[in-house]
Amino acid sequence: MDVFAPTPAALASLPGEAGAFACGADGRELFCQNEDEVFPSASVIKLPLVMTLYADGARGLVDLDERIDVGDRVDGSGVLRHMRDVDRLSLRDLAMLAITVSDNTATNRLIERVGLDRVGERLREWGCPKTRLSRKMYDSEAAKRGHENVMTARETVSLLMRLQRGECEDRATSDAALAVLEQCQDRTMLLRYLPYGAKVPHKTGTLDESRNDAAIVPGDRPVIVAAFTRKLRDTNAAVSWLGVLGWCAYRAAGNSGDPLPPELTRTA
Repeated sequence: MDVFAPTPAALASLPGEAGAFACGADGRELFCQNEDEVFPSASVIKLPLVMTLYADGARGLVDLDERIDVGDRVDGSGVLRHMRDVDRLSLRDLAMLAITVSDNTATNRLIERVGLDRVGERLREWGCPKTRLSRKMYDSEAAKRGHENVMTARETVSLLMRLQRGECEDRATSDAALAVLEQCQDRTMLLRYLPYGAKVPHKTGTLDESRNDAAIVPGDRPVIVAAFTRKLRDTNAAVSWLGVLGWCAYRAAGNSGDPLPPELTRTA
C-alpha cells in the first residue's frame, strides 16, 4: 500500500500553494508535487549555508573554531538578540545556533564570514542552480530590491542526500553537519506526528505566509523529504499537512508509530 496516497488529497485542500518531494536513499521517487518550482526558502536556506561552512572547513578554507564578534542583533527567531553579554562566538557555535533555534543574528555572521558568492559557488558545484542565498536575514532593503532566498523541494532533497551519502566533502564532515541538523528544535512541521524521541536531521523555515521543512527520516529504508509553501491563508492547515507528509515519510521508511489524529484521518 502506498503510504503517500493520502498526501495528494491533503495537498489539494491546502489553503495556499505547495511544493514537495520525497525519495528513498537510493533516489527512488515516492512523492512529488511542484518539486522543481521555486519557493521562498525562509530559514531552510540555512541548510546550504552551514553545509558550505563545514565543507570549506574540511578543505582548510575556514577554521570552525575561529571566534568572531556577535555584532548587530536582528529580530526574528533565535536567542542572541536577548543575550547582550555574549560578544564573541566560534563559527561552529554560530552554526549550531543557526540550525537549532534558527538564530538570525548567528546566520548573518556566518553569511558575512562565508560570503553569499561562496555559498552560490557551492550550490552550483552541488547541482542546485535554482537555490539562491541572496541576502542576510531581516535585510529589508535587499528584499525591496528583489533579493530573495529561494529553494526548490527537489534541490533541497539533493542537498540532504549529499549529507546522507557522506558527500559533503567526506563522511566525517557530512556526519558533523548531520549532527547539527539533528538538534533542530522545531518539531511543529514534518516531525509533528512522529514519536517524540525520533532523531531526525532537519531544518524548518517560517514566514508570514510560508511554512517549510526538509528532513532525512531514518528507518530501515530512510526517506528524504522537503516541502515548501507560500501564499498561505491558514498556517495551521499548512503545518497539519506537513505533519501528514512527515508521518507518511516515517511509515515509508519502515517505522511503526501512532496513527494520525482522527480529524486528519478523515480529511487527509
